[in-house]
Amino acid sequence: MSDARTLSPTQRTALLAAWLLAGAGTLPFLAGAADVFLRNGEWLGAVQIYGAVIASFVCGIHWGAALFAAEALALRLFLIGNIAALLGWAAVLLPAGPGFLLVAALFAVLLLVDRQLWRAGLSPLWFWRLRVAITAVVVAACLVIGAVA
Repeated sequence: MSDARTLSPTQRTALLAAWLLAGAGTLPFLAGAADVFLRNGEWLGAVQIYGAVIASFVCGIHWGAALFAAEALALRLFLIGNIAALLGWAAVLLPAGPGFLLVAALFAVLLLVDRQLWRAGLSPLWFWRLRVAITAVVVAACLVIGAVA
């Protein structure tokens, strides 16, 4: 799947599914942002864990891309993926405020990695656009939580 304009009907369905599923994946972050204002942060521990899990999921995507990357880029992808996953784990161990700020920073860095993958031709433009949109929502929600919690 390269550009949405050149996709077959089956590929368009997969693209729509990717957008819908990724959008649904932002719901726990949005619920966490609402939680700090409406429920005194009762759900934040679960959302913090979810953030680490999803960051690790994105790292897994990067590891998969590394299988098709040039050696130098592959090595960076493996290294960044492991470091980011470990930082996600560390974010869960922190209090909510700094933990969510770390998760926000992680997603911002992972987006920079996605940009590298797109520029290297290892991911399609539609995926880069999806990652930008979804990351903007996730980072904004984590910054709100981190600032208020």
